[in-house]
Amino acid sequence: MSKLLLHSNAPWAPTGYGAQTKLFAPRLAEHYDLAISSFYGLEGDRLNWEGIQVFPGLGNEFGNNHLIRNAISHFGAPRDGLVLTLLDVWVLSPEVSAQLDMACWVPVDHAPAPPMVRDFFGRSGAIPIAMSRFGQEQLADFDPLYVPHGFDPEIYRPHDQREVREQLGADRDAFLVGMVAANKGAPSRKCFQQALQAFAAFRETHDDAILYLHTDIHGDENLLAIKEALGIPDAAVRVADQYRISLHPLPSAIMARLYSTFDVLLNPSAGEGFGVPVLEAQACGVPAIVSNFSAMKEVCGVGWKVACTRRWTSQLSWQVDPDVEEIVAALESAYGLSEDERRKVSELAVAHAAPYRVDTVMREHFLPALDEVAERLNARKPIELVA
Repeated sequence: MSKLLLHSNAPWAPTGYGAQTKLFAPRLAEHYDLAISSFYGLEGDRLNWEGIQVFPGLGNEFGNNHLIRNAISHFGAPRDGLVLTLLDVWVLSPEVSAQLDMACWVPVDHAPAPPMVRDFFGRSGAIPIAMSRFGQEQLADFDPLYVPHGFDPEIYRPHDQREVREQLGADRDAFLVGMVAANKGAPSRKCFQQALQAFAAFRETHDDAILYLHTDIHGDENLLAIKEALGIPDAAVRVADQYRISLHPLPSAIMARLYSTFDVLLNPSAGEGFGVPVLEAQACGVPAIVSNFSAMKEVCGVGWKVACTRRWTSQLSWQVDPDVEEIVAALESAYGLSEDERRKVSELAVAHAAPYRVDTVMREHFLPALDEVAERLNARKPIELVA
């Protein structure tokens, strides 16, 4: 299979999917005739990005109405190439997907995999490529392949904390706790409520602690209202530029410096399909506080994994609520690290992130997985009889 259509967010979109598209698409284009089918980030007409054609989408319909036409436009016929999706598969139409040769680089953030996810793979015939070992376990009945997300080590690397705090105007001598997360859903999958509760309790005895929120504070949850209700003083919170969050995202090089200002990343989510900010923070030498669940257990190699209780969701499966007291204890542990311990933690975090370097992922996982996808699809084709 020489033609590949990557169906995901546009490579400039300020999302985790957009970041991975931007990272891997140029590398995939070295091996395949690649185009991008964008269901988010581009409307109106096609655009050429770094020599790769990007097809537009239509708002909030995930490509179900135009994915086959995009495939025909790029391949010549619906099955004359491979469609590779990078999104939650439960939003896709199994009937549309069954008309294509499709593999799905898929997040799983519930245990077990939700019925909608299982139903999609059962009805579409698409081949799952799990982005975490956790996801691979949850989809075991469908014989999934494994390709993790990645990062660019030329960009995401440790920077001198004092230096980057001065560059970015961060509080020079504060204990800086950072959250980099989308404010979507109520209650939030990113568990802002529990994170803010824990920070409020921690701040009562540590007046040098600052919480930085790299998110839309007026998203599906009103984070400022929660902050006020918890009595967190204004002086203890810093908020990202709200215009830039949505409409002019910080370049990756600046994000790497931003991570390096943190003493710890706070990411106690209800569930993660992968958790790109956790990986990026680790690559920058920053430990993380995560829920001991889903992909977070493997992506966070250095930090604290807090206990949780199960949460039933609208997807008819389980995620988790992190324990607030354990988050407070983790913040205390991070705060109490000596300079030597911080240096060692940073080194261990960088070492843990190393296998996720983008070129390592391409060589050891992505290209072998796509070869296996081609073999499986070829095995399904009917035998051609020669007279």
